[in-house]
Amino acid sequence: MDRVEAVYVIGHKNPDTDSCVSAVALSELRSAEGMANVEPARAGDLNPQTAFIFDYLKVEPPKYLSDVYPRARDIMNTGIVHVSEQTPLQKVMDLMRVEGVRSVPVLDSGGRPKGVLTIMDLANRYIGGMEAGGAREVTTTMANMVETLGAEVVHDFLGAGVATLGVYVGAMQENSFVEIISFRDPRDCIVVVGDREEIQKRAVGMGVALLVVSGGFRPSEELIELAQKKNVSVVVSPHDTATTALLLRFSTPASSLCDGTVDSVLPDTLVDDLRHRLTSMSGVAVLDSDGVMQGFITKSCLLKKPTTGLILVDHNELSQAVDGAEKVEIKGVVDHHRIGNFQTTHAIPFICDPVGSTSTLVAELYRASAFEIKRATAGLLLGGVLSDTVILKSPTTTERDVAIIKWLEEKSGLEHMAFGTEIFAATSSIAKRGHFAVVNADHKVFEAGEDSFGVGQVEVIGFDELNEEKEGLLAELVKVRKAKGLVLSTLLVTDIVCGTSLLLATGTKEVIYNLGYPKLEESMFELKGVISRKKQVVPHLLSVFSTAR
Repeated sequence: MDRVEAVYVIGHKNPDTDSCVSAVALSELRSAEGMANVEPARAGDLNPQTAFIFDYLKVEPPKYLSDVYPRARDIMNTGIVHVSEQTPLQKVMDLMRVEGVRSVPVLDSGGRPKGVLTIMDLANRYIGGMEAGGAREVTTTMANMVETLGAEVVHDFLGAGVATLGVYVGAMQENSFVEIISFRDPRDCIVVVGDREEIQKRAVGMGVALLVVSGGFRPSEELIELAQKKNVSVVVSPHDTATTALLLRFSTPASSLCDGTVDSVLPDTLVDDLRHRLTSMSGVAVLDSDGVMQGFITKSCLLKKPTTGLILVDHNELSQAVDGAEKVEIKGVVDHHRIGNFQTTHAIPFICDPVGSTSTLVAELYRASAFEIKRATAGLLLGGVLSDTVILKSPTTTERDVAIIKWLEEKSGLEHMAFGTEIFAATSSIAKRGHFAVVNADHKVFEAGEDSFGVGQVEVIGFDELNEEKEGLLAELVKVRKAKGLVLSTLLVTDIVCGTSLLLATGTKEVIYNLGYPKLEESMFELKGVISRKKQVVPHLLSVFSTAR
């Protein structure tokens, strides 16, 4: 069965409105264009503003993905080559040869594995178990012997049970045969003989468990009647005596080599964890919570291409991407930030333009396409542009953002100023959101050489509330800095009405001293006219770290 590839259109960690609405809109467009199995996703919780917009427009938010690390279910073989507990080992070996596999799971009637047979198991059975006398023993059933030999049943008194019997070949004088077989209870014996009628009669007369007449010779009616009286099972094998005796040893049920233990993993087991386990074993079964086999994994499965693909929106740096992004295929990027340093194995669609929002770029793609945008989707993108450009007040705003706003107003039926004001008014309270949510909801980490720093942002209407919440926000920034190993952790508090910001900052004394912003009080700085993290704050901080080195 072919593996189905899932393609997720997904924004950065700590997703903001722009990344979430862009994911939904772009996945709709790519699906309309014919891309299969594409769906929107997010790499974190919705912030209050984003949740408000999706609720307002009655649109389902993107699904949450904690990570995209390849898992057992992504690489397992689902068209499982398997056998039942009753399958003869001869058939197991034939299956291995035809299918080109080295291990075969043995399943019960409910699909639960009882063991896994490998080529080495079979070799140990038939090569390592050839000590004197051991080669004679065979654990089998009547049905398996008939199937393996392709035999004709004359009498069957053995039934369906499993029995361990000794195989004796009647290729000698009658007296010698009797002497050899006399050391064992006849009811535990299988006698293989060709057209030697005297041996046939003696074996039946002794009451052996099974008489196998080789060479396709039909036993006489007299012998058949005697076997009936003695409760001796009789079958006719089409093979010669030597081949028949050999095949009987391969009629053993597969379950006879199983001890009931199976190396297994759950479908969610990480592929990276499997690599270590598979160094010392031929394969592992993938079982669901009920113990039913879902697939099987061998070393060759580790070479499979990941089944998950990503289209990144509103970011292009792996440090900001969903966990595991480096393990899967990046199939495209639509972004409006600086270009990071990730690599791909081949060319991909990569759109990275200096506009105010990723929503602008996605809306332009829709406008240029042959597909009509949904009313609600246009509303989402309108909210994305308004959020990222702070209702077109941000210095990142371009003429393209202004132009696309007009197109989105027409398609959504919403007036941008009224919608934007409603968006920010609904989510501007710091106290209601809580310090953890305010600091972490839109906190991004940036690399500056060997150093890392973080910048979060929250939009408010007026700074009155900040005085009461400042200490709690700073305490949360300290926690974030320690947890992420940052030299600087900041929160940009932006008044969208006045178009200015205050910066709360925690870090080393040297870094704080070199920030270069007017200091209002301890750990708080004034950034007049600054409302853009991307275009105004991050470039300045990057230059601060560059100068310090």
